[in-house]
Parts: sequence; structure tokens; C-alpha cells
Amino acid sequence: MKKCSVIITAFKEEKTIGEAISQIISQLPKNSEVLVIAPDEPTLSVAKKFSEKDKRIKILKDPGKGKPTALNLGFKEAKGKILVLTDGDVIVGKNSIKFLLKHFENPKVGAVSGKVIYQISKNSLFYEWAKLSEKVFDKMRKIQDKKNELWHPTGYLYAIRNGLVKEIPSNVLSDDALIGYMIKAKGYLIKYKPKAKVYVKFPTSISDFIKQKSRTRAGFLQIKKWFGFEGRKISSEISVGLKDLFRVYGIRKFHKMLIVSFVYLISWLRAYWLIFRRKSFEKIWERIETTK
Repeated sequence: MKKCSVIITAFKEEKTIGEAISQIISQLPKNSEVLVIAPDEPTLSVAKKFSEKDKRIKILKDPGKGKPTALNLGFKEAKGKILVLTDGDVIVGKNSIKFLLKHFENPKVGAVSGKVIYQISKNSLFYEWAKLSEKVFDKMRKIQDKKNELWHPTGYLYAIRNGLVKEIPSNVLSDDALIGYMIKAKGYLIKYKPKAKVYVKFPTSISDFIKQKSRTRAGFLQIKKWFGFEGRKISSEISVGLKDLFRVYGIRKFHKMLIVSFVYLISWLRAYWLIFRRKSFEKIWERIETTK
């Protein structure tokens, strides 16, 4: 296994950071490291307890200006040849890091994406939609991987070659999409490894769903504005999404389909509004409480 640096960015994740570290450290060889980056003392204090028992774990306090700033700190401090990027509120599946790193035996590979498994109650309004999203993105990434057209790794778990991305704008709203674009633009391949699983809590309130999805889509609009690259657009997502939603919900749950469709449309419209109004990064990047 190549020497790697796992970068865990976190904010107010004192309840989940311990399990996140435990799952990752059990997968790493002795020559690797884990950088836990957070601005708040509760999260850092939990992480410090782990670092006292394992020297591979290093604690970095960021200035609290957002995830992009924390990632830039990680890019600067990481010593591994491969960087594995993940969050403090998700759980990395068994052997997932090994599965990611294996792809880097090919020098043309610049990044590898893991597979998201959503954790959500069956009673949630968004249960069917969450599981549909899980399947759709898995299928889409497999197709793009086969054609060598994948450009957007999941920000919950992916790996990149150290040095390909040294810094990203501090106000970027979809850091994983931007990093994927930057690596693809340099001529490297981005691959997909379904066996590299990461378990993620899906937002369970309509307001949190809108906040999360609109922020991501505002990030796509930023990339289009900065580089002229349009990775996703509202028309294609709606046309494809409606077909998938109808297949899942059907007539019996038509009311749910309408609600989810409307909420998704609002998310896109809010994304345009955020970019148009030029809202500050701090105001846009709101904490999604139901995913914690």
C-alpha cells in the first residue's frame, strides 16, 4: 500500500469524529498519517485523545473560515504521496482506503472516488429518494468510469495524488467538484471504486435538504462562471430526475414525487439566487444539522 495521508476535515463533530478516526486508522499501514483538521476545541479534544495513543494521528487547528481553507491547510501539511479526503461525520467502510489506493498503480490516474451509502430511516419522506440517488450515482459513475469521463468524485471519500491540487479558492462551494475538474483538466483520469464505501447520513428535513443541495449546485454554477465548464444543469437534472422519481414512486406515492420534485427545483432556484446575490461564503455554508 502506498504511503498516504488521510485528511479529515470537521467542525463540531465531537460526537462522530472518534468513530471516524477509529475506522480509518485500522486500515492504514505504519508509514501513513491521519490529519484531523477542525477549528473547534470539542472536536479537537476528542481527536487529541486518539493522537496520544497513535503517533500517526496529527491534529491541526484551522482558523474556522470553512472547509476549503481547512483543505488548503491539509494540502500544505500532508506528507503522503496519495491524499485521502473525507469528513468527520461519515464512516469509511472496511478496506475502503486499500481499494482506493490500488488504482494509483496506474500513473495516469489522478483521483479515485468511493461509493456513497446513505443512512436514512425508512419512515423519512426522503427515504426512496435517498436510495434512488444512491443507485443513480452508482450507475452514472460506473458508466463514466468505463468511458474515462468521470470528473466529479464524491467529497465524502476520495483520493488524489499529492501535488496535483495545491490550493483551492477559499470561497468555493463544491470543493470536491472543483478538485475533480482541476485534476481532469490536467489530463489525469478519475476512476470509481464501488468497493470503497462510505456511510453518510442523508438530510431528513426539507430545509436541510434545500440548504445542502442548493449549496452544491451553487458550486457547479461557480465552476461554470470561473472556467466555462458546465458539469450539471437544471434542465438535464429535472428531465432525468422526473423519470427516475416516477419509476420509484409511481401513482401510489405520486404526492411524495411531487414534493421531492418541487423541493429539488427550489434547491436549484436557490442556488441561482445565492450566486446572483453574491452572498458571502459564511452565509451560504450553513451546517446541515440532520446529517450529524
